[in-house]
Amino acid sequence: MKIPLNYLASLIVLFLLIKTDSQAQNTRSFFSVTGGYSLPVGELAREKLDDPFAGLTSSGIFGQANYDFRVARWIGLRASGSMNINKTNSQPILDKANSYAQILNETFTWQSDVSNWKLNALMVGPALYININRVQLELHAQAGKVWANSPTVDLVGTSETGGEPITVSLKKASTSAFGLAGGASLRVPLSGALFFQVSGDVIGAEAEIKDVYIRAVRGSLDFSDKVSEKRFIGVVNVGAGFGFAF
Repeated sequence: MKIPLNYLASLIVLFLLIKTDSQAQNTRSFFSVTGGYSLPVGELAREKLDDPFAGLTSSGIFGQANYDFRVARWIGLRASGSMNINKTNSQPILDKANSYAQILNETFTWQSDVSNWKLNALMVGPALYININRVQLELHAQAGKVWANSPTVDLVGTSETGGEPITVSLKKASTSAFGLAGGASLRVPLSGALFFQVSGDVIGAEAEIKDVYIRAVRGSLDFSDKVSEKRFIGVVNVGAGFGFAF
């Protein structure tokens, strides 16, 4: 009995589709690591008059680890841990320092020493999986805890007319808050369980900065200001990495 070639080809294609779908069904977990470019968002990212914290954060880098557990074909749970290190823009503190110089009616030249912003987050939430041929699109929304460490900024000002220097400093402060996150990733299989991934995430929180002092001292003069306010802090992370499906 002869089997037509087109019928045989159809059977082979059907078998491959069933096998591929079966493998996809058996894949219940994904673990991935990504890293890349970080851009701040919120009040700490944009400059604003009379707010020394506004515009203090600049671009940076991030690293993130993710674990997905698929509870159904299209839906799963995703847990993520991320670390951000962002540069500090000292200009807002310089502007504040120059406001003290105006009180003294002098002009100063400044030397600055700054550390980095740090933002860490642990997030968990639902994920949606959309398979497009061999590529998988993953979408997620998460909630969790955000920890932020503000930088230290140390300025030393030398007056053009001489006299004692003025020192202006912002000391490191730590805060934590409930945060939200959302994003997407595109997964491309490479070999076996290994896949390549590009991703984008937004992480944000309304965090309170309490009892942070900007100290400005010149001799016996003290122009220190205390800051205690709530601000929205956040980052947009865009990067790439690798993962395993199992």
